[in-house]
Amino acid sequence: MRALNLLHYPSLARQQKVFHRWWSSLAGLLLGGAVAWGWLQWQDIQTLRLRQTQSLLQASLTTRNQQAKEAVQGQIQLRLQAAQLVQLRQIAQHQQAWASLHDLLQMEARRSGLQLGRLQSDAEKIELQGTTADAAAMTDAQQRLTEQLDHPLGLVSITTGPHASVDFVWQTHLPAVQAASSAPPSRASGPPP
Repeated sequence: MRALNLLHYPSLARQQKVFHRWWSSLAGLLLGGAVAWGWLQWQDIQTLRLRQTQSLLQASLTTRNQQAKEAVQGQIQLRLQAAQLVQLRQIAQHQQAWASLHDLLQMEARRSGLQLGRLQSDAEKIELQGTTADAAAMTDAQQRLTEQLDHPLGLVSITTGPHASVDFVWQTHLPAVQAASSAPPSRASGPPP
């Protein structure tokens, strides 16, 4: 039989068991709450870091997209400027060609005694109208100009005017203007009259 021990009385033992259960449950609850709170804090810190990383990456992506747009716009601008430069060069070459043709005609007119009255051009041809006192000088001038241009300078019409003057019309293809810019005027052929 068991010895009676008042320190281990069944109701006291039951109270101690209940107290132990409550105490261990409370300790477990507090420990579990602390662990859960720590886990949530860690999750919040990780979420904050991920959001910061995401915002940095988003800002970097936005910057790169902006730089790419600026690069594309810069390339478009460069292409446009290059096209404009090509067009301006063509215009400058065309103007230089017309100026060279004008100088060539003026020099030949002084040399041969021609009076060039009218120059007319369209998309394909150039017509020159003039007057001279000597038909032979007109023929020589036509020959010299034909030699300096890529395309022949053809005689379209010739008429005798008042006071024994000869009116003439020459015609050539429009690309002759470009040839005039590349052909240097021959100033050594003879002094102007």
